[in-house]
Amino acid sequence: MLELVSAILKGLGYAAAFSGAGTVLARTTLRVGPHSIPGVSGVIRSAGVCLAICAVLMAAIYVARLGGDLDAAMIRAMVLSPLGAALGLQLGGGLLIAAAPARPSAFLGAVAILLAFGFIGHAPTRGLLAAVTVTMHVSAAAWWLGGLWLLVLAGRLPDGSFAPLLEAFSRQAIWLVALLVLAGLATAAMLLECRPDFARPYDQGLLAKAAITLALFALAATNRLVLAPRIARDHTAMGKLRWTIRAEICLFASIFAVTAWLTTWQSPHGVVHSDHELQVAGPITIIDPWAPAMPGGLGTGAGYMVIVNNQASDDRLLSASSPWAEHVSLHVSTMDGNISRMSDLDALPVPAHGQAEFAQGHNHLMFTGLYAPFVVGDVVPVMLQFERAGKVPVTLHVKPLGDGSTGSHTH
Repeated sequence: MLELVSAILKGLGYAAAFSGAGTVLARTTLRVGPHSIPGVSGVIRSAGVCLAICAVLMAAIYVARLGGDLDAAMIRAMVLSPLGAALGLQLGGGLLIAAAPARPSAFLGAVAILLAFGFIGHAPTRGLLAAVTVTMHVSAAAWWLGGLWLLVLAGRLPDGSFAPLLEAFSRQAIWLVALLVLAGLATAAMLLECRPDFARPYDQGLLAKAAITLALFALAATNRLVLAPRIARDHTAMGKLRWTIRAEICLFASIFAVTAWLTTWQSPHGVVHSDHELQVAGPITIIDPWAPAMPGGLGTGAGYMVIVNNQASDDRLLSASSPWAEHVSLHVSTMDGNISRMSDLDALPVPAHGQAEFAQGHNHLMFTGLYAPFVVGDVVPVMLQFERAGKVPVTLHVKPLGDGSTGSHTH
């Protein structure tokens, strides 16, 4: 249920962020005065308020996933997590553009809102470059949507005032659309590691977004090449133009819906193989890497996976590290009568052409000093250090506690 509510809030948040920040950006580049088009400040203010509400509700869901106790440790974990940073930027940016939609400070709010997309989602897990490209992609798309809102509102003005705005929008859109496409392709290539698998739901979702974007391009081309030149001599062209602009906004809404679905229930990490999530090809293969979400409390976490040694020689996992925790250690759980005892494991042997397993109730990775709690939907980067294979990067997918088993393995 929380995932469904989270997806709905994400979709609304995307619409509010793109509409509010995008309208501010478009108004700035198109040199539209703060009061020259009636209703612009109202759109920006409404979007800012909606975004701020969505950010607060998303933070509430974050707390609910962790047991609902909002104490000092919880607040510290939220602030230090990427999600907390993004929600803070969205909340602050939303309130800023809502409070002063017609002032220059609204531009700072718009920038804060767009920077938030570099902290959350799947792209930032691929590194700084992916975070930069996705921010550029989002900024270009937001400008486009913001420009459409300006055109919708300006459509109420006399034709003599509308035509120059439409011409300026069309001229600037050429460069912004080029940025949108290039940044989007670069981000997708990094997310899929240049190995798309269209049998995977995530890749299918990206295809759906690409198809909707092509439909947007088709409508935009129709506006620029067919309808705009006819406005002066054909009184019906203006009505058709208004309709196609609204159709573009509806297509943006469908993109937000697909994106909310992708970021809530799907992941670009790993591929499907024998009913298990597979990562890393080469000397070492990692199957089904995951971590349970913490139902309550902070500070520690666990990680599980199956390690397959493709080498002709035995190997050993010596250590692990992660930017999410101060320390990651290898642990083993043993039963002493009816009491489960946990102790450090010096190394985990992985036989040649064999496998070893981190599983619940047995060997596992222990995360201590977490900088942010494990929440369902998070992806946690981990670096494994093997004696022979060397460093092997792995991404743990955080799942609900008790939902880690995906096949014959018992976690």
